[in-house]
Amino acid sequence: MKSVVLEEVGVSFGKLKALIDVSIRASAGEVLMLAGPNGAGKSTLMRVLLGLVRPSSGQLLVDDVATQVNHRFKAQLGYLPEAVAFSENLTGSQVLRFFAQARGVDRKRVDAVLERVGLTQASRRRVRGYSRGMRQRLGIAVAILTEPALLVLDEPTGGLDQEGLELLWSVLSEWRESERVVIMATHDLTLVERRVDCVCVLDAGRRVAFDSPSGLRRKVGLPLTVTFEVVDDRIDEVAERIERWGRAELDREDGIVRVSVSTEDLLDLMDLRANLPGAVRSLRVEEPGMDEVYEALLQRGAA
Repeated sequence: MKSVVLEEVGVSFGKLKALIDVSIRASAGEVLMLAGPNGAGKSTLMRVLLGLVRPSSGQLLVDDVATQVNHRFKAQLGYLPEAVAFSENLTGSQVLRFFAQARGVDRKRVDAVLERVGLTQASRRRVRGYSRGMRQRLGIAVAILTEPALLVLDEPTGGLDQEGLELLWSVLSEWRESERVVIMATHDLTLVERRVDCVCVLDAGRRVAFDSPSGLRRKVGLPLTVTFEVVDDRIDEVAERIERWGRAELDREDGIVRVSVSTEDLLDLMDLRANLPGAVRSLRVEEPGMDEVYEALLQRGAA
């Protein structure tokens, strides 16, 4: 599977239009993130892929060939729902063996996956005794059990501690390195952005933006933040020089001058530092967070 495309997909529930001509493309070796407020259409888009919702318009293409969401397609798909739920009376091992038997997976793979998600020691405990994070790990285990060509994850970070997040990041890296496809929906934009290749922002059933994280930053043009750590007795000199320059907003506190500047003016600001030798101990340049980019995109989409 080299690519999965949903092309101009529309979904209506009575008079409610849940998706309006939405197109996405997820390629092998990439992670595509779906972002948007509640009700934006993320879950509906995933349900179209899962065959749980039939679109009123548009089509699915796999490797640029029109495809039905049939048994053959679903056999290549692994899914982690937003709210994982398993029989409380089964053990973790029994849950995974049940799915393995249904999908024709060897017992050795079950043991390997339990170890992969860190549940070997808890595999004989009943699910009722699992924490939320352990249930999420078990959900990830079910999703990756068949080593699917397409991995669909709905809010995969929910309930995971730092160790669980590292597991999730390693799964994303494994799928990327093995040239498989990942599509996931999440509200944890800043947490996830360094692990994704493309972002599709949805709002009110429409596609607002589709690009790489860096491409979205360029598109919205939010200012960068430059933090100067300044020698104490020269902070006034640095602040006054920046104010005279007149192309940035600054804030100052003890030993710190913090400047908001456009991308285009960043190099000129660096020149200002060079013109004040010995005044600046260090500096740090920060891009706007993906949550800020996201809010800006939603505001522009609404406008």
